[in-house]
Amino acid sequence: MPRIPLFAASAPHRLVVAAATVCALASISPARGSQSPGPFRVGAVIPVGSAPHGIRFDPDGTTAFVALSGEGRIAVVDLMAGEVVATWEAGETPLDLFPVEDGWIVSQFRGSTLLRLDASGRPLPGPPWTVSEGPSLFSPASAHGDAWITAEFSDRLWVLDAATGAPRHALATGDRPYPADVMWDGSHAFVPNLDAGTVSVLDLLNRETDAEVEVCPGPPGGALTPDQTTYVVACGGSDELAFLNTASFRVTGRVPGVGPRPFSVAVADSGRHALAIGAGGARVSAVDLATRTVVQTLEAGAQPIVIRVHPDGERVFVATELAGTLVELVPTAPTPPAAPGNVRNEVVVMGMIHSGHETSESFSLGVVEALVRAIAPDVWLTEIPPNRWERARVEFETSGMVAEPRVRRFPEYMETLFPLSRTMDFEVVPTAGWTEPMADFRAAFFRNAAEDPAWAERWAEYQEASAASAAALAAGGAEDDPRWIHTDAYDEAYDLRMRVYARLFDGDLGPGGWDAINASHYAHIAKALDDRRGEGVRFLLTYGAGHKGPFLRELRKRDDIDLLDVAPFLDRLRPTPPNR
Repeated sequence: MPRIPLFAASAPHRLVVAAATVCALASISPARGSQSPGPFRVGAVIPVGSAPHGIRFDPDGTTAFVALSGEGRIAVVDLMAGEVVATWEAGETPLDLFPVEDGWIVSQFRGSTLLRLDASGRPLPGPPWTVSEGPSLFSPASAHGDAWITAEFSDRLWVLDAATGAPRHALATGDRPYPADVMWDGSHAFVPNLDAGTVSVLDLLNRETDAEVEVCPGPPGGALTPDQTTYVVACGGSDELAFLNTASFRVTGRVPGVGPRPFSVAVADSGRHALAIGAGGARVSAVDLATRTVVQTLEAGAQPIVIRVHPDGERVFVATELAGTLVELVPTAPTPPAAPGNVRNEVVVMGMIHSGHETSESFSLGVVEALVRAIAPDVWLTEIPPNRWERARVEFETSGMVAEPRVRRFPEYMETLFPLSRTMDFEVVPTAGWTEPMADFRAAFFRNAAEDPAWAERWAEYQEASAASAAALAAGGAEDDPRWIHTDAYDEAYDLRMRVYARLFDGDLGPGGWDAINASHYAHIAKALDDRRGEGVRFLLTYGAGHKGPFLRELRKRDDIDLLDVAPFLDRLRPTPPNR
């Protein structure tokens, strides 16, 4: 028996809807009296056409493009005027669209192709891109040149060229996959599998499955939180949301009462709330992500089916399948820009030598501890990924031991940060952009490059740069001398190797490239600084010493902080404490 998609309007018997009925449904706004007080309100309600699904926006957010699966068109919506200003022919059962460099690609749900349109909605010459049966919704964003779409009836996640839409390759999913969300760096895809009751966690860099997680009955959608620590899953068969940690791949909590039949999830307003739409009725539930409780329900219109965040990051738009409308949800109290304080923050950047601290006398763990005490930070920015910190924190608080593998590899945290957290008053903020697929991919790449004759010339150039860097580092001082490490000359000597590394290899390493990973780390660092702007607090930033130069170059561009040298704090220390 063929499987009938849960995208009900895509089933043939649902496509025959009297025009008068559609118009009548579309003209009815949600009942304002039924709204409960909370963080969102219903804004514009715009009739768009039959069975709307996927929603996209132009870069400035003034125009929405809505796939009308019930009539084979794309509706072009002027959001300022609140009306459809054009429609484009879009094949059979267009479920979603995605912007590419020469226009759009549109999924043909009842086939196995992606229709190609130019920026004005006209068909591009040449055949459509072919994938496999049942291409449905595209993932919300692209990363490092890739985009993604699930093929519901062939149990595949397709990786596409984000510039052209051309299919690259496919990965197997669970049974009947629904739209995937992908981590910002393109390392992991989280795919809800409706019939299997699972989420497939796919390592996109190494093209393998990391986990098949049993989550709940009938999961048709989900979304990552902005900090990438949690994947929020809509559980269509149990009227709840499930929370999946993106490092351990374990369910860490559930929120009941978000039905009927929760279908899609979006995380808006800077990650404060998840909005879950109930396709079995007309409800949208707002869930406070800090308390993991339902704080509001709104009536959006008959059978809300797709929800997408506007480019402003605050508003969301909902396509209502039976009402035929595009519904705007607006924060009732949008987050105002933080009023800048008038006290500059201080930042101390300490370059670490990781396992070297365990054997060094001049930069021992005792020296690290003494430096932290002398610096007396209010906030410690750490080389720990955000999605691994909570497990490590709980383990230490409950047992005094930390088993989390990524955290355990840093002796400066195991032997200094955790013990000092019992006697000093500092906030720990994890800021590392590292992911395990990224590290595995990078290791495999370098194993191959070192042995591949095609890489011989570039590999020799890199080895020459590494030797020059090592010589410059040795000429400046001992490799474990904290005074030498905390100089601009050290950073310049280290960069002799890494500038060549980035030029030769970053294009192949993607998110694991030197410039890309530093940008990832620094994005978390910058957010932490922005969140406390003007408060007059002192930040301690600890990363491997090689990262210090790139971070300092970015930090020196800020006008709201004072960078403090490490040398004066070293001057305060008593004779070098021994290693413990």
